[in-house]
Amino acid sequence: MSMRGVYRCLVWLHPAAFRQRFGEEMLWIFDEAADTCGATSLIVDAGRSLIRQWLAPSGLCKGFAAVTIGILPVVIAFGTFIPWETVWRALRSAF
Repeated sequence: MSMRGVYRCLVWLHPAAFRQRFGEEMLWIFDEAADTCGATSLIVDAGRSLIRQWLAPSGLCKGFAAVTIGILPVVIAFGTFIPWETVWRALRSAF
């Protein structure tokens, strides 16, 4: 699957009201900016948008942010002990 195909799937996974309002514009921006900004950064942004759009109405977005912010000091404090290369390799193979 191409990078545009992955991006298109992420746009399609957004809630219907959001997708109808912004879907075409998001795809247009991807087509225009993928070469200059990089397709990967646009895909990451669409993934973050997807999470926000599904979690925000339920109020889970605040909980997700709190957990993320709570974990951040642990990662910073113990980051040198985490085998980052192994983590990234596992993430790459999963996706």
